[in-house]
This record gives sequence, structure tokens and C-alpha cells, in this order.
Amino acid sequence: MRSFDEMNRMFREMDRMFDQFRSSWMDEFAAQGYRPARPMLEGGVDVKALEAEPTANLEDEGDAYVFVVDLPGFEKEDIDLSFRNGTLSVRAHTDAEDGSDAYRSMRSRRVAKQVPVPKEIVTDEITASYHNGVLEVRLPILEDERDEDGHRIDIE
Repeated sequence: MRSFDEMNRMFREMDRMFDQFRSSWMDEFAAQGYRPARPMLEGGVDVKALEAEPTANLEDEGDAYVFVVDLPGFEKEDIDLSFRNGTLSVRAHTDAEDGSDAYRSMRSRRVAKQVPVPKEIVTDEITASYHNGVLEVRLPILEDERDEDGHRIDIE
């Protein structure tokens, strides 16, 4: 019986070491902005399902917000852009097939970003352009919402 006890101890130790390795490996991906695109089953890692959080920036230019997001590797047709209830939503999805007749692999890449916009927007004047992997969206601020020079308050 003792030999089985020793074998079980070794299996537990191996499980602990694999869990530690998997954790540190995923931490490296997370540090680079990657996260699993779908839930992992039984602690496994679906490497092909990793997706990156895109680099994005929203700037207030006074009369409009300008939202810029990096989406390299996507075509314009792969991107879905919408504005609803004060939130700008960007979704992109592409599938790529590699290989020959003997071996094929399929890659799927998805990006999703939702950005709350603080001020009211003139929705029918929103414009967007996509060049060289960079999406730029211009969201004109409703004139009543603009804070040109602030509001001067007289002191009595």
C-alpha cells in the first residue's frame, strides 16, 4: 500500500507544479493585455481563443469627442460600430484559415469595446474612418452640453 501512497503524493505534486506553471504562463499573457475569449474548461487554456484588449483613447476636443482605437488585422467590413444610450460600442470579428489540404487550422479573432461618453452627442453627425488598422470616431457634442469657457459667476 505504501507504494500507492507515494505515487499519489507524486501525482499531487505534479498537479501543483502544472497549476503553478499554468498560472504564471497566463499571468504573462495578462500582462500583455490578453485574456481568454471564452471560458476555459477544467482549467485548460484555449490559446487560439485569446484576444487582446485594443489600445483605445477618448479625448474631449471641446466641440466633439474623438475616440481612437487600434484594430490591426481587421478589414473595415469586420467592424461593427454603434452608439446607443450614451455608449459607443465597437465590435470586430475575423476568421483566418491557414494550411494546406493535409493540415488546416482556423483562427478566430474578436475585439469588443464599450465606451461611455459623458456628454450628450449629436448622433446623426457622428463620423468614423478606418485607415491602416486605426479606427477614429468623431462624436460631436450637443451645443448645450459644451463647456466653452465654463460659466462665469458674479460675486455679490
